[in-house]
Amino acid sequence: MAANLRERLDSIEDLPTVPHTMQQVLSELDSISASAATLQKIIEQDPAITAKILKLANSPYYGTVVDISNVGRAMVTMGFDEVKNVVIGISLAGVFCDDLGFDEFQAADLWLHSIGVATAARHIAETCGGLDPDDLFTAGMLHDLGRLLACVYFKDEVGEVLKEKKDSGCTLLEAEKKTGLEHAEIGAYLARRWDLSDFLFNVIRYHHDHHAAGEYEKAAAAIFLADAMAKSLKIGWSGLDGQERIVIPKSLGLTNDQAKAIALKLKDERTKIIDGWGMIIS
Repeated sequence: MAANLRERLDSIEDLPTVPHTMQQVLSELDSISASAATLQKIIEQDPAITAKILKLANSPYYGTVVDISNVGRAMVTMGFDEVKNVVIGISLAGVFCDDLGFDEFQAADLWLHSIGVATAARHIAETCGGLDPDDLFTAGMLHDLGRLLACVYFKDEVGEVLKEKKDSGCTLLEAEKKTGLEHAEIGAYLARRWDLSDFLFNVIRYHHDHHAAGEYEKAAAAIFLADAMAKSLKIGWSGLDGQERIVIPKSLGLTNDQAKAIALKLKDERTKIIDGWGMIIS
């Protein structure tokens, strides 16, 4: 990260803090000690998240025929992992949910895109092995935090990025590099400020440059592929560069047929993602 950008980030006094509920979920629900009772207790301490969980549990998304009136029943209906992921998603969306000031970047669309990436990344992890599907889902939700942060705190620079892209005809990523405002670097900075894991820090930082991610290359490659799939299927924000060619990173060890199967599964889930998540992050 350029020194001047780091200095500017360091000087922001109202930089958002890590959402308390998300922090609790990530710190208290590891693979060994995770329990429905712990998750339910965390949710019930946050009335806003409780209301959204119940709204989603009672929606056509889950096709329930009886009224779900408490978090315990919602967890039975939705499943432990699903509820955990929804809680993290709602917590994050609450940080950047207002108008970002750019027609090219709408907060709700960016969050839906992140949910699409998270869903695809989970399927990739389940298919290729060696990766934890829940960890990849969380990384997918967090991967574009830097883009949201840039829109809020670096409006002039984002305008310069968009102008550079338009004037030179380059890609959005190339324009970011030329102007020194790379969203992956900004997102990684926030991950450090939030004291997130090394895994999340590196995947956020290198999701567009997975070859540089060291021991986290496979995870970063999964987000790279998931990102392309979500954009291709236009789940929320679909980028500004037109149709992207989907490249399967070698480190994932996926065949073309396996990648196509994941993309088809994501396509089948597209409407549910947009309708279900759309009602709770808007």
